[in-house]
Amino acid sequence: MRNIVKKMIRRKGWMMSAMAILLASHVSLVMSSCETDAYEKGEGDLSLMTAEFVEAHIDAEKRVDHVETDQGERLTMTKPLTAKWITTADTTYRAMLYYKKTGSGQAEAVSFGRVGVLLPHADSIKGGMKTDPVNLESAWLSQNRRYLNLRLRLLTGHTDDDEAVQSLGLVGFSALSTPKHVRMTLYHDQGGQPEYYSSTTFVSIPLSVVSADTLSLSVNTYHGMVERTFRLR
Repeated sequence: MRNIVKKMIRRKGWMMSAMAILLASHVSLVMSSCETDAYEKGEGDLSLMTAEFVEAHIDAEKRVDHVETDQGERLTMTKPLTAKWITTADTTYRAMLYYKKTGSGQAEAVSFGRVGVLLPHADSIKGGMKTDPVNLESAWLSQNRRYLNLRLRLLTGHTDDDEAVQSLGLVGFSALSTPKHVRMTLYHDQGGQPEYYSSTTFVSIPLSVVSADTLSLSVNTYHGMVERTFRLR
């Protein structure tokens, strides 16, 4: 059974570490400039805004030239869009985009944040498997069925320890899987951070790496281990 997950994961080099450090990449939106009266009437700037998960296509100058939404719509940015976390040119990043449509196939970005992408590790992971609890707020398949998206609420807090960093990952267990049904578990290392307040984080699992018909994901929450199962095909 040890080779089952290998057969179900198509991407070359999937056994390499794909750990994502995500606390600095969650999306936040400042709404303090909104006028209450205009917003209530549906006339304010934010009332015309849309938030979507996208694949952001990066050009040679490390700028977003266009995005493709999970609904399959291609949008070109009306103004150059970039971010400090865009470090590679001519590639694609998973992101959350808040935008206002300005015309057919065009959009003006309001806020733009990176979404972590989790690729599966093998059965064992360096340092051992860790399932420190998280709050699983929701899990859903994207409309184009390219991703399984997770909305997590992590507990964190200020510490003077620079090495106290939370990390998330994904582990596939071949002994519990079959060629048609792959089972995975969310890896979470609290990393020595205190648990004082909540931080919302979005992550996506690319389904292109899974050839099974069904995916079950186990997540350890503060209320115990939960499992979500998704029919992929």
